[in-house]
Amino acid sequence: MPHLRLRTGRLLVASALLLSPLAACKNSEEPAAAPSAVTVVSEPPAASPSPAAVPAPTCAEVRDAVVRGLIDPYYAFGDAGAPLLEGMHSGEDGLVLAVQKPCATGDLGGELGTVTVGTIMSSVVDTTGRFWAVMVCTKPADRAQCMVHFMLDDRDPIESVAIADKKLTLVYLTRPADGPSAGTSVKRTAVYAANGGNLKELSHTDEPYTP
Repeated sequence: MPHLRLRTGRLLVASALLLSPLAACKNSEEPAAAPSAVTVVSEPPAASPSPAAVPAPTCAEVRDAVVRGLIDPYYAFGDAGAPLLEGMHSGEDGLVLAVQKPCATGDLGGELGTVTVGTIMSSVVDTTGRFWAVMVCTKPADRAQCMVHFMLDDRDPIESVAIADKKLTLVYLTRPADGPSAGTSVKRTAVYAANGGNLKELSHTDEPYTP
């Protein structure tokens, strides 16, 4: 009997030794636990500050503005512009610039924003030509700065300007294309809107005018 117990014990030990590597292999083949998902939230980029709006001058300040433009006679003054004094400027060769009464301040939208729209007339001493023009004015510094956007035909006086719904309404007197140049016979109401940094006519309506 002692020999039988010893043999049985050896068999149990051998079996245990055979099972141990299998158990170790099984444990080593088990997949590692999947890593937990991590949500990374990035901070949104800081918003760029909006450029400061340039204030619009009053119609009174337009009378002492600096005027420039890309059409003659304003183009001749270059970037320096023509300085006005109490609404007037006298240049070379008898040129006279005179600010006119129609004027309005409002928001034209686009790249123009809130501005003052003024009117100015150019003439030359001892001539009959009178040219009304529309200028857009801002006041980035101590003195108003005006840019002439367009000019009307000879002796087409501007009666009024108004700004509403981001549009400019201009009322002026003119004549048909085949009409005499000595007088006006048409009252025109023209509507303009900002096209980038410029004013573009959208439409106009005419009605008969008798002086």
